[in-house]
Amino acid sequence: MATIAVIGAGQAGLVLSAALLRAGWRVTLYSDRTAEDHLGDRGRPTACLFGDQVEYEAELGLDFWPEASRMRRIHLDLFTDDRSLAFSVDAPLRKPALAVDQRLKFSAGLREVERRGAVVKIGAVDVDDLDRLAASHDLVVVTAGHKSLTGLFERDPARSVHSEPQRSLFMVNIQGYDMAARPEHREGVFSFLPGTLEVFWIPFFDKDVGESRSVVVEVTPGGRADRFRDVTSADEGLDVLKEIVDEVFPHESAFLRPARPTSPVTWIKGQIVPVVRKPVAVLPSGRHVLGLGDAVVLNDPLAGQGANNATRMARFFAEELAAHGGPFTASWLTGRFDEWWERGCYTSDFSNGLLAPLTDEQKTVMLAASRREDIGEQLWEGFNDPSSLFPWFFDAAATREFLARRNVGRLDVLRYKLGVGANLLAQKASRLFRRPPVGGTATP
Repeated sequence: MATIAVIGAGQAGLVLSAALLRAGWRVTLYSDRTAEDHLGDRGRPTACLFGDQVEYEAELGLDFWPEASRMRRIHLDLFTDDRSLAFSVDAPLRKPALAVDQRLKFSAGLREVERRGAVVKIGAVDVDDLDRLAASHDLVVVTAGHKSLTGLFERDPARSVHSEPQRSLFMVNIQGYDMAARPEHREGVFSFLPGTLEVFWIPFFDKDVGESRSVVVEVTPGGRADRFRDVTSADEGLDVLKEIVDEVFPHESAFLRPARPTSPVTWIKGQIVPVVRKPVAVLPSGRHVLGLGDAVVLNDPLAGQGANNATRMARFFAEELAAHGGPFTASWLTGRFDEWWERGCYTSDFSNGLLAPLTDEQKTVMLAASRREDIGEQLWEGFNDPSSLFPWFFDAAATREFLARRNVGRLDVLRYKLGVGANLLAQKASRLFRRPPVGGTATP
């Protein structure tokens, strides 16, 4: 029976542990928090899982919240600089998505894998500990994204695109919003002002209040919406968000105005430098360990791929490890990572691609999706399976071919654009010439 030490009881660590326990491995799971500590922790990232990953968690028996709302549609609003709504895309997901508070997930997951036979050890793990564990286990896997351990894994310059943050981030979980003001929020809503601001409104199951919304905000550093740097509390951050929404997305103001945080600790701010690291680290003794999840692949949250990527990676390696049985040499582990990267690269390419300005072809696809629900559904499938977006969403020639296969020709695109232009002119006219009171006159 193979033995493994898993460092980190987050998404990748728990999924890997549950999968290998099912395969008959002896698992020792190292966590820096107890199950109770997780419940008392600060708010964590939204971590919305999409279809295939939701199903895999259920297959592993890690789905403990049947009452949590599933997200079955996404509504996206794309705005112009003058606050005009260019167009909206509203389409179903092929499989439901689910966002559960990670404080609940990690607490319950830690208890569950221990109940199934994993040995759970609580405490920090350093390099000396890794060396000791590597000597006594068939394999050691680092899934924790702590700097003290990720520094062991060398940055891969060939696979890492960025060297500095591309967005400033803010997240807050809210309750008390006015759903009647914006029924679209019964499902997922994305609000985009390209080059300035992206806001994701995600149905969320919060530890303290249950049904809620997690609002993830990404702003261009130094831009007009970059106002969260000095925020020191959930209330303060939510007030800043309300100000920005009033200015940029005023149609969301009525929904957001009465909202309040689900608790004082359910908020996050910061920046992330996307990076891909080499998967095997050599310890001072010459022994080696494998990295998974955020320890080796860290993407900007814009594409919502953090927990999804961790789940896919843990699933792939659990299957490969169980089939191989050992020995787990550095070259074999690196080879498996390279094999995984053949598909995993699309997750990073998707995430990095969304950080770049939208191309004309991408705008055309989104415009077509605003008129054709089937195209919108294909677009949203990228959150579940990023490889499904390639090459057609990121290559101009492939985009034209994709649209042609769906009978969207140049005249159709022209008609769509004319419709958008007419709509934008109508919005500007409405702002310039407001409806006068009875007996009054219109004024600019």
